[in-house]
Amino acid sequence: MMMRKRELFTISALSFSLGIDIGFLISPAKNGFGNNSGNNIKNFYYSKPSKDDES
Repeated sequence: MMMRKRELFTISALSFSLGIDIGFLISPAKNGFGNNSGNNIKNFYYSKPSKDDES
């Protein structure tokens, strides 16, 4: 059975796409995907100040 280039490309693209989809489905990410670039500054713009913040 000889495959044409179009069939070979279609099967390989489908296999790659299914692999990516299945990988995302079974990945352990619980809180979504985001940018974790080491920025540790936490800005709480809309939170009320606690009583410990008063001086």
